Order: sequence, then C-alpha cells, then structure tokens
Amino acid sequence: MNKRWVIALWGLMILGLTGCDSYPYKTDIQEIYDWNNQSGNKAICMIIGNVSRTMYPYTTYHMEGEDLPFSDERLKPFYNRLKNENLHFFAERGFFTEEWVGETDGKPLYRYDLTDLGRQYVDWGLGETNFCFGRIVVDSIIRTKDVTNGVGGGKERDVYITYHVENIPDWVKEPAVYQLFRYPKEVATGESFEGFHSYRVLGKGKLKSIAGVNRRYQWASSSKKNEDEKVQQSVD
Repeated sequence: MNKRWVIALWGLMILGLTGCDSYPYKTDIQEIYDWNNQSGNKAICMIIGNVSRTMYPYTTYHMEGEDLPFSDERLKPFYNRLKNENLHFFAERGFFTEEWVGETDGKPLYRYDLTDLGRQYVDWGLGETNFCFGRIVVDSIIRTKDVTNGVGGGKERDVYITYHVENIPDWVKEPAVYQLFRYPKEVATGESFEGFHSYRVLGKGKLKSIAGVNRRYQWASSSKKNEDEKVQQSVD
C-alpha cells in the first residue's frame, strides 16, 4: 500500500477513536465542582484532626505508642499525635488559641479553641476539624482512560485534566503550610497543573461522577517523620 495512503488511514483511525467521544467533560466536571463548592472556598481541605464542633475548647491527650514509627497496628496513636501537631501548627498561625494546662508523663497538655480566623476557614466535613480554601477551575481535558474496578468490577473512566485554584488566601502561600499537607506549590500559586476526575460508566452514554480533585480532605505528614528523614539524610 502506498505510504501516503497508510498515513492517511492511520489519521482517520485516530480521528475516529478520539472524535467519537463527544461527552462534554470539561463543562460537566466544572458544574459538579461548583455545585459541591457553592461558596467558592471549599475546594482544597486540610485535615486537622478528629475534633468535632461541640468538643471546643479541646484539650489534648497522649496515647501509648504515639512516638513509635507508623504501623497499621498503631493507627489511633499515630493520628492522635498528628492531630496534636496540627493543632499546635495552626495555633502558631492564629487559627487557635493555645493554653498550657499541665502535663502527663512529662508531655505537655494544651487547650485549644478556634479564633475568628479559624472560624473563617473551618469546615466540619466528616464531623472533624478541617481548614479549606479555594475554587477549582478546569482548564482543559487531556485524555480519558477506561479501567475496570478491581474491587466490585464494572467499568470506570478516568478523565485526565489540567486545572488551577482560585481564591487562595495568604496563609496557604506559606511553603510550610502546603508542604506539610503534601500539596504541590501550584495549589498556592494559582498555576495550572494536572489531576483527574473519575466516573462510573453506566452504559448508553451515561456516566456517574465518583471522585475528583475538588473537596478532597488530606492529612498532614508527621513532623516527627520529617525529622527522622532529615536525620537519615544527614547520616547518608
């Protein structure tokens, strides 16, 4: 077959594969995100810990094993320590008042309450204390990929997107904040970066949204873990 015809045939095949999917992903994903974030300030969320609205003023406590390395058997002590670290971290930035109330086994105990600044950004999703900000703006659709759900079966479709964040408060722009919660710097600068949104494929051209980059809650990394990593790096 003539080489020119081969190239033309491949071009038609690629056009058919990419052009047959006319679903308005960009518009649909943006509408979903805006519906679930009507204030425009709840797109990116940082989990402070399991402290409900009615528990303030909240006094910290310590659990056996919380200073040991992370393991599945020590989830509760680990996340309790992380919660204590997060409360202190945001108290230093004015989101909580912090009052020393004593100690137990040589470890300090503190009482925390939300300040006006903390109440401005607090979110009670999952019944916990979280600080949220921003609005997700979908910039473009890169590609789609159909996958099989490994747990319950069925087809899912991952839609790879580029997006940026609007309504970024000054406190988020501090590297110590977004780095602690393992967010990329683009979250704080408003630059475009990549992510994906997932649908469940129902058939006959119908899709059901199941997950995306909007309204996601993320835990901080442990400051103790960071210290251990620094020690290891200095030894190496």
